Amino acid sequence: MRKVLEVIKKHWIIIWLSVAIILVGSFATYAAYTEIASIKRVVSTQTTPGEMFSSNCMQTEIFNLRLTTSEYIVTVCNFDQSKPTMYNPLSIAYVLSAEIMVKRGDDYYTMAEFKTEYASEYAAYVAKAANYSICKTYDDENPSTLLSNTPIVFSEENGFTVTFDSDTLAPAKSSVDRYNVAIDSDAISDTDTDIYVHVWAVPSEPASLRRIDGRLYGATVTIEKASWTGTMMESDCATVDYDFYNYIITGSGSGTIDILWNPDKFEINPFFFVDSNNDFKNDNNTPTTIAAENASYGGQYAGWKMVTIEVDSTVKSMYEMQLYKTDNTGTSYTGENVASGFIKCVFTSD
Repeated sequence: MRKVLEVIKKHWIIIWLSVAIILVGSFATYAAYTEIASIKRVVSTQTTPGEMFSSNCMQTEIFNLRLTTSEYIVTVCNFDQSKPTMYNPLSIAYVLSAEIMVKRGDDYYTMAEFKTEYASEYAAYVAKAANYSICKTYDDENPSTLLSNTPIVFSEENGFTVTFDSDTLAPAKSSVDRYNVAIDSDAISDTDTDIYVHVWAVPSEPASLRRIDGRLYGATVTIEKASWTGTMMESDCATVDYDFYNYIITGSGSGTIDILWNPDKFEINPFFFVDSNNDFKNDNNTPTTIAAENASYGGQYAGWKMVTIEVDSTVKSMYEMQLYKTDNTGTSYTGENVASGFIKCVFTSD
């Protein structure tokens, strides 16, 4: 033992440096590991809660929703529409507003703007606006409170704008407020509707949440115009590589839509397959693999996944699904490898 101590004492500096190097190396290895694990947690899309302030007809990028009935329930929720069981842990304070807008060409005008640009037609649209209204039908924070449900008509007196102040959504549980929008019943049989109800909700707390918007209108469609198309919500996906994508299918008419996607590139959020608002052909919501001998798609899409939904725009005119990346090799989903090339929908009219 004495000899061992003498050796250690004689070579103490060398031994200390060796131990230090081992410790530093171990720490660096651990740090590198935790950094990689941290990065994986950040870019993982399958556990991301999404935008935990949402609506059935409003999004962070405004879009139009065609109504087929004269009344429509607008919701404001504390969860992402594609992840309805993951609730915002914080209380949400927001203000919901609605206004009448008139469309001319590709432009939308408030009534004040329309009066300035088209003064001779203004009176006629004041009369039209009298057939549009909104009211709050359910307050999630005070569910036992009976709301009057008295429609607030859009008029010159309120500037064709209605605002509901100081609304809140409860934290850490499902919380949904509801508003009823009523439109002119004649509009749903109009083939060229030009009056819209613009609704938007602006959150004030938490500060990280974003405003959401939507425009509601009534219109009819003819069988000759029946058409459904699918597009990426991320219009710049050819140049920007996102962690996940949103695929929107919209259209008019009735029939079936085959949704095809490359499983080596994308996985569809499972909620799409259990959503009761999606009518799957033959009630089959389980994706199938396209065989090479498939007469319709086998040549180009062999090996892709496919599911078929039955659509009728008088019931539902928009479908949305979230696409998660499955190619984890670091390959960018841009350029020749553009994300939109890995999913396709084919509409067949009745």
